[in-house]
Amino acid sequence: MIALYFRFRLDMSGLFIKAHQISCRMKRRIDAFLMIAVCGLLACNAKTAQKQDLVKVSPALQKPLAGQKRNNRGEHIDRMTFVEYLDDGDYFQILAKKGDSTIVLINEADTTRNLNRGDKIHVTWKDGTVTVPGDQEAEMPARLLVSVKKTADGPVTAFRTNYGEKIKYTWSTEEEFTSSYLDKVYRLTEYYLTQTKNSLLRAAIKKREELTYSIESAERNGQRYRVIGIAPIGPNGSNIVQWLYVEEEKGRVYEYDLPGDKLVAFD
Repeated sequence: MIALYFRFRLDMSGLFIKAHQISCRMKRRIDAFLMIAVCGLLACNAKTAQKQDLVKVSPALQKPLAGQKRNNRGEHIDRMTFVEYLDDGDYFQILAKKGDSTIVLINEADTTRNLNRGDKIHVTWKDGTVTVPGDQEAEMPARLLVSVKKTADGPVTAFRTNYGEKIKYTWSTEEEFTSSYLDKVYRLTEYYLTQTKNSLLRAAIKKREELTYSIESAERNGQRYRVIGIAPIGPNGSNIVQWLYVEEEKGRVYEYDLPGDKLVAFD
């Protein structure tokens, strides 16, 4: 009986030791798992924070614009001429001109999108940096828009007020244009009409006659273009009186000179 008792005690001790060893191994595995999970969470949080902080304010040095001023917050203040919104890239941007200089501003401030080409604007911005996607998240200096206010109407705004008609347009069924591209062509055509020297177009605008244009693709001297044909609409239909050629790659705009059969650069 005593022998059975000691054997039972030994068996129980062995089971206890094995259970303790298993418990220790499980504890070590759980600790290791928790360590990996914590490291993963820290890495994810760091990456998320890095993505959220794509635009960082920093004392980035840029070539100052002539005549610009600073307010008491160290922000730059200047007067410029609005050119266009650039919303097709990694960052929303505003393109403006001051004298012969072209200025690009990272735009997270102007959400109304109600400026037209040629409008005079009062701009406030600060120096900063933006992260370049796909380039090992490298940073580059940038002007970050703080606020923008129109101070005077430009030619497009005046044209819309005085002419007061929507310009019609058509394009080939073989072409597939996005709505944003069609809007871009519309704004370009509208601006051209404010600057044109074509007497037939100027007369049509003065009389507030309907205008239309067509959009098509063409090749000239090995170069691909988008071609815009502008025409007044008369009682007998429309006849194109001016062709514009737009380079597909660089976006440069040319007037077609029919007598000389050549393209003339248009600003």
